[in-house]
Amino acid sequence: MKKVALILFAVFGLALFAAKSVSAAVRCETQYGGNEVCVTTGQLQINKKVWDPDNSDWVDNLYITSHKFQTGDTVRFKLTVKNVGDNTLHNVKVIDTLPNFLFFTGTTASEFTIDHLDPDETEDFEVEARVVSESQLTVNEACDVNIAEANSDEDEHDKDTAKLCVTKQVLGVTTLPKTGPTNTLLILSLSLFAGVSGLYLILLRR
Repeated sequence: MKKVALILFAVFGLALFAAKSVSAAVRCETQYGGNEVCVTTGQLQINKKVWDPDNSDWVDNLYITSHKFQTGDTVRFKLTVKNVGDNTLHNVKVIDTLPNFLFFTGTTASEFTIDHLDPDETEDFEVEARVVSESQLTVNEACDVNIAEANSDEDEHDKDTAKLCVTKQVLGVTTLPKTGPTNTLLILSLSLFAGVSGLYLILLRR
């Protein structure tokens, strides 16, 4: 009797472990300094990346030492939605939220709906934003995260962020023309010419 109970308990434990393995997955991201951080997700995963103009690549985050965007710059984001479970997900809604120093350009949508997402299926979306005017930037330099969320009718939910920084434009220093011997000689020549011309006119009048 004890053996039967132990067998049933072991079978139940294995089934529970298998169920947890199916419903849980892991998403990993590279953080500042190169460290990788992984988080547990459900069957629905969303991964958000930002375009790095300096290296022409999609990255998880752009930090203070990375490329900084300025007023008028276009910022591109990529959202990757994936079903990592065994069941089809329905009516998956994806919403992208911007920090206050960015606004949507209108060339791309900010919300998306996937009618059904089959197991192991992936959908990619691009979102385009632009940096606000300098008068709307409260500080010379700012960093914040952009948030993307995904929800399905099966109560599966996930969210991810991408960090970036903006900075005010640095105005160039106006260089005044140098005053050298050439300019001085020109001024003296013009003054001499004006003096001679004036004397000549006076003599003519006499």
